[in-house]
Amino acid sequence: MVGSYMAWYKAPKHEVLSAAQAKKELKLLGIELEELPLINRYDAAIIDLENEGTIVVVGDVIRITRKSNTGGEGFRYYRKVSL
Repeated sequence: MVGSYMAWYKAPKHEVLSAAQAKKELKLLGIELEELPLINRYDAAIIDLENEGTIVVVGDVIRITRKSNTGGEGFRYYRKVSL
C-alpha cells in the first residue's frame, strides 16, 4: 500500500515560502538564495505538497520545520527546489 510521506508521524512540516517571505527569512539568517541546499522537485514531500493543492516550481524556497526532543518545536531548515 502506498501512502502519503507527510502522513508519517515523524515527517517534518514542509511549506513553500512566497518570494517576499523567503527573502525576509534568509536575510535574517544572513543567507543568500544561492547558498541554500537543494531539494529535488520530485522529492516525496514536494509531491505530497502538490497533491494537497500547493503549486511548487523550481526555484521556490521550502521551509522545513522539525520537532526536536532537545530543541523543542520550530527547528527550521530551508531548501531551494531544483530538478
